[in-house]
Amino acid sequence: MAFTPTYLLRSNSAVTFRDQRHAARMFTDDQFRLAPKFSFQFHVSFSINPAALRSIDLVQRHKNEINMLVKSCSLPKFIIGTEVLNQYNRKKVVQNSYKFEAISMAFHDDNMGVINNLWQNYFSYYYADFNSANVPGAYNRNATKRSTFIKTPFGYDNKSTLPFFNHITIYQMARHEYVSYKLINPLISMWDHAKLDYADNKIRDNTASILFESVAYDQGSVTKVDGAGNSTNNDAIEGFAVEHYDNSPSPLTGSASQISASPSFTNAGNVTNNATSFLQNLTTTINTYQNTQELTPAGTPGNSSFTNLNQTAGVSGVQGVSFPQSNNTSETTTASQRNL
Repeated sequence: MAFTPTYLLRSNSAVTFRDQRHAARMFTDDQFRLAPKFSFQFHVSFSINPAALRSIDLVQRHKNEINMLVKSCSLPKFIIGTEVLNQYNRKKVVQNSYKFEAISMAFHDDNMGVINNLWQNYFSYYYADFNSANVPGAYNRNATKRSTFIKTPFGYDNKSTLPFFNHITIYQMARHEYVSYKLINPLISMWDHAKLDYADNKIRDNTASILFESVAYDQGSVTKVDGAGNSTNNDAIEGFAVEHYDNSPSPLTGSASQISASPSFTNAGNVTNNATSFLQNLTTTINTYQNTQELTPAGTPGNSSFTNLNQTAGVSGVQGVSFPQSNNTSETTTASQRNL
């Protein structure tokens, strides 16, 4: 950016309130096409194999609720293996491998125990220890003496062949569109029930680390859902906006016309076009707010405010802005001769 000395700067417009032009053009043009996304606009979907469940009720009743109880999650991270080789004394960087890092995911520890039940189903499907722990005598000290004392299998011996999760899909959403990351053959590598603490009043959660074999990317439009919870297009996000979702239209709406003293002075047309009406309405709103505040000894309402955008320089000497002016009263002091 070129540097211009302050003394060379000149005003060429009557507008005194402006947005940052570069940021406005960069992030608001074309319906916020290049604006950054928000971290909280996401949805996670778990495709669970019904044949792997101890109770089919987990999928039939709580499938979509499991999706909604995800508190936070990380996106896939790739580690590229490289090596520096010598090519006739020239350093050459080559790639030799890549691997996926485990993603972290936190779940709300809900009062009904839906997430706890999810983990119990997963653990009991892959590991025989879950079922053996409930068999009397399975963990007695004499269970290792001879085979007749071994009543149940242990460890990774539960005859599980099909995957528990068909896939896990993370949807990142913005502007009624999504980008999805489908984790292929996911497996839980760590599960943490977290600690209990009498001195802590924070909301509890369960955390997990999930490994996977590959990632499939996709993108599309966010599904519109009608009042009955039915999808109205083919780009459906799995389990999104189906249960516990408010489909009532929001009472907060914008206006294309100027509304004096209204906090809803922004609208897509004004922001995109940087219209003068947007700035005019903004200054009117600020003036109205300031004039409803308690007075201070420094002035009276209306004397210190933003003025009309087309007004010339006022008392303050700043174009389009007026500030209080003190009442200058001159008092003449007359000296008189006094004999000492």
